[in-house]
Amino acid sequence: MAYAELFTIADVADLFGIHRLGNRRDEFRVVCPFCGDTRGKCSFCVCKDGEVKNVYHCFHCGASGNMLTLYAELKGLYGIDQYKEAYRQIRSELKRETPFIRQTEYRKEEKALDHAQDLYYLDEVYRRMLAMLDLKEKHRADLLKRGLSEAAVERMKRVGYRSTQSSDSERIARKLLLEGYHLKGVPGFYVNRNGDWETAFYPANSGYLCPVYSAEGMLCGFQIRLDHPKDKRKYVWFTSSGLKGGTSSKSLASLSGTFSGSTIRVTEGILKAEIAYQMTGQAYIGVPGVSNYKGLQGILEMLKKKGLRTVLECYDMDKMLSLTCRQDYNDTCKSCEERAGYVYGVECPKKRQKRDMIRSGCLKLYEICEELGLQYRRLTWDTDQNGIWRGNYKGIDDWMLCLEKNRKAAKSA
Repeated sequence: MAYAELFTIADVADLFGIHRLGNRRDEFRVVCPFCGDTRGKCSFCVCKDGEVKNVYHCFHCGASGNMLTLYAELKGLYGIDQYKEAYRQIRSELKRETPFIRQTEYRKEEKALDHAQDLYYLDEVYRRMLAMLDLKEKHRADLLKRGLSEAAVERMKRVGYRSTQSSDSERIARKLLLEGYHLKGVPGFYVNRNGDWETAFYPANSGYLCPVYSAEGMLCGFQIRLDHPKDKRKYVWFTSSGLKGGTSSKSLASLSGTFSGSTIRVTEGILKAEIAYQMTGQAYIGVPGVSNYKGLQGILEMLKKKGLRTVLECYDMDKMLSLTCRQDYNDTCKSCEERAGYVYGVECPKKRQKRDMIRSGCLKLYEICEELGLQYRRLTWDTDQNGIWRGNYKGIDDWMLCLEKNRKAAKSA
């Protein structure tokens, strides 16, 4: 759709020499001309979704308006005719005596900005979304049952552990749009059958958000800890893959805590890593699963630049699982065909498969460390004299909770 304008907000920005952070044409971030923020919190929008906007907004200082208010503010124009005067002065400065047609076409079907690759933008959108959510009491209780203190749960709430809200899915998206955010290309948002933008919160994926943070501390995605697991899956990604205007969420590794020193710990699970961090104060990397290592190498590479030298592998103790069949692996053990003619001590194929899978993930982590020139070491706990897992404390978070209970018991004795 062509449009007739004498100038755009981009032209006004150029008049003042406002520094752009990037070379996008229709929507771009700048060094804020009001507060001086250089992190990209201030955005200028010429056109969005086929409609001319010519507006700006700084999410740091709150400055906002259109191209005429921008000029009037920066020039110090006042009075009832300030915007007419701003228009006249801009025309004069640009030396444009007659209107012209800007030939660039802005189409609604034009390829969306690749926000999925823009960590700064994702961080802004997701933090604003979190401000509209709270942590329900049942989810707070679930975290407390895991051994966390009230203070730790509050800290987790501040970094993004909030409850999903399916009843507000459209309201959240609508409010983000009104505040100037572009949702196309942002995982977790899509256009519903009524043509309205919506947040991918449904009754079926109700639960609480587990935020994913990059090595730079940018919020770049979420897992949802489900209230009602699906086919024994306790976690799903906050994604809008396959939906109109939506996109998939990358399966990312997450940094819990602030990395300092030269050592990082890696464990299985976004939530598990956060719990371990809250209990120990030591930074952890959480991977979505031992076989899901695509995001792991990138975060280790970034931390290496910050001084990382040693990686401690803290994957679940299934890696030291005894393979002896004791009819205790799961509910199907009693009907297991492999157990025909059972004799005590025979190897359980399901346990073998489980242990091999997690050890394969461990080996992949070690390979990444070797490729990056990092030292690595395996951590184990709750083992017998032969190094076999006793079966009491599976995850590093379980073990940290055990140690904390023992510490408190010893202190009170």
